[in-house]
Amino acid sequence: VYHLKGGILKYLEETPAEESLWEGECFVFDGRTAVTHGVEEGENIKCHACGWPLTKQEAELPSYEHGVSCVFCIDKTSEAQKAGFRMRQSQIAAAKRKRL
Repeated sequence: VYHLKGGILKYLEETPAEESLWEGECFVFDGRTAVTHGVEEGENIKCHACGWPLTKQEAELPSYEHGVSCVFCIDKTSEAQKAGFRMRQSQIAAAKRKRL
């Protein structure tokens, strides 16, 4: 374990990728889900049903339905819950369309 002065995000912001010892993405608790060097948004996304971070490959699995399920929660929610998640997703999409 190594202490990073200023924290991980400061390290990723200031250290060029080719000089860094950091591998992968850093999970963050905001809309970005994960960041990489330069504090650029990473490829990982978040399942809006269970909140679990997902790799691009996990989001391409048949178990992933945006806002409804992922490989980690598909068997942990009922069909009624999934129907509610689908309704929520359609309301979010409608709200986004109205703002455009």
